[in-house]
Amino acid sequence: MKRTLATLFLVTAASTTLGNPPFVRPGGGAPYEEISAGYLALFTCSSHFIMNRPLEDILRVEMVDLADLNLPEPEIDATRQLVRARDHNGTTMIAAYRDTMGCTILPPHWQEADIARLPYVAYPPRPDLNDLAFPAGDKARVRMSARQTDVLKTAFDGSTYGEGSVTLATLVVKDNKLIGEMYRDGFGIHTGYRTWSTAKSVASTLIGIAVHEGLIDIDDPVTIPEWQYFNDLRQEITWRHLLNMSSGLDSAGANTGALYFGGQDVVSAITNSPLIGTPGETWKYANADTLLLLYGLRNVLDNDLNYLRYPYDKLFHKLGMYDSRYETDHLGHFVGSSQMYTTARDLARFGLLYLNDGLLGSERILPEGWTDFVAESAPGLPRADGQRGYGGQFWLLDRLEGVPEGTYTTAGNKGQFSIVIPEENMVIVRTGVDPNGVGWDLGAFISDIIAAF
Repeated sequence: MKRTLATLFLVTAASTTLGNPPFVRPGGGAPYEEISAGYLALFTCSSHFIMNRPLEDILRVEMVDLADLNLPEPEIDATRQLVRARDHNGTTMIAAYRDTMGCTILPPHWQEADIARLPYVAYPPRPDLNDLAFPAGDKARVRMSARQTDVLKTAFDGSTYGEGSVTLATLVVKDNKLIGEMYRDGFGIHTGYRTWSTAKSVASTLIGIAVHEGLIDIDDPVTIPEWQYFNDLRQEITWRHLLNMSSGLDSAGANTGALYFGGQDVVSAITNSPLIGTPGETWKYANADTLLLLYGLRNVLDNDLNYLRYPYDKLFHKLGMYDSRYETDHLGHFVGSSQMYTTARDLARFGLLYLNDGLLGSERILPEGWTDFVAESAPGLPRADGQRGYGGQFWLLDRLEGVPEGTYTTAGNKGQFSIVIPEENMVIVRTGVDPNGVGWDLGAFISDIIAAF
């Protein structure tokens, strides 16, 4: 790849390492206890510096699943814009913030002097959108009836749609107009949360944009340099296989804690897995399949600056998603299977792109037929009544009771949804921090919203 000072802000800082080896685990998987300091550091960094959330509330709301570990309180360094966190074994992890890039967890063999080596892209400050109507801007007059208000309040009661659930925001858009909106205390139109796997749908969208630009044919083999050896059967894996979660690769599945919070880099986590099934025939939900899509995109673009700007120039800023950050590892690879911070309104803007068939006004962002493709059932995962299906990095919901035909959604851990309902010309957003093991009744939630709105 082309690497110049113009493409990445990589200062060759005079730095020494901590003496610890790089943190690498097969498939990027690791248990919570092993990466708890990094989890605490990264969440605190992103929540505080991107979303301006106070530490006390971050620990109370976002960190509920680590409460039993009784970790020492993290240290927010406002001057250097970083967070330090420790576990009970004395391991210290550091997450560093850059204004346009969000936060990155440093690997164990880096120290604070190495922060200057992190990738950085300069963007102008967020524009003032107060006088521009939603969805392009922030101006919106949301007037709900008593019944509509009650329905949205129900989403926050912690029991109706999931016992123990914790909702942060609900939002309803119909006919491209914002008609319902409500937030938990401490959150609002410019404060949000980690998307978790809703970021996968964004990754799919970036691939769709590259298809529209003629850079990718989804039935061609994906571009992975580490697989270009004689007789490597992984060369048969196509972009379509990865989009459908049917690569056939062995992986850690949804567990990529070493990558997310331990400082492992994307490439070492995703390129070494062997093929254990025929591509296109078996379905397995795997973070690595999404990360391979983005790594393939980086190789196709063959320009680090273009790659780092791609989500922002081609998608976020076009749609008005100025409160969104697509975070990277320390080597500048997007951790786009999970690591995105955004707001409910930005998720609504994203859903509207799909509701409007990939068009932004008269400009086509996604190729014709892309919105149909992501909502088609992936091979190897039979549909069943009452169960969600899977498409092209989106989940299919139209087999759930009370949900209109053709409904599909992004879906992230702890309840992050941007739900597209073509039959109703509607987008519904729900974000949450549901504790581990708490489910969210999507079918009942969607049918109640439709009935009220």
